[in-house]
Amino acid sequence: MNDKIFVNGMVVKRNDNAPEYVLANLSIKRTDLIDFLRQQDSDWLNVALKRAKSGKCYAELDTWKPSEKLADVARGPAPAAPDDEIPF
Repeated sequence: MNDKIFVNGMVVKRNDNAPEYVLANLSIKRTDLIDFLRQQDSDWLNVALKRAKSGKCYAELDTWKPSEKLADVARGPAPAAPDDEIPF
């Protein structure tokens, strides 16, 4: 199991009295978040907003990557349609 990487400079707050359409509030400390982003080597980052057992919300860097086997299947050629199903 991978260690959690918390997104430094991002604080997730959930107000239980907020309307249902408000999922959470994010507070960003710009300098800390910029430093965190500079340490990452990817152009895109996925962040999971989670709730700890204590009830506190937090932002965790999603480090999941597909295995090479799954990536090869996804890159495979699209199946060809049989000739008898072509509409013209």
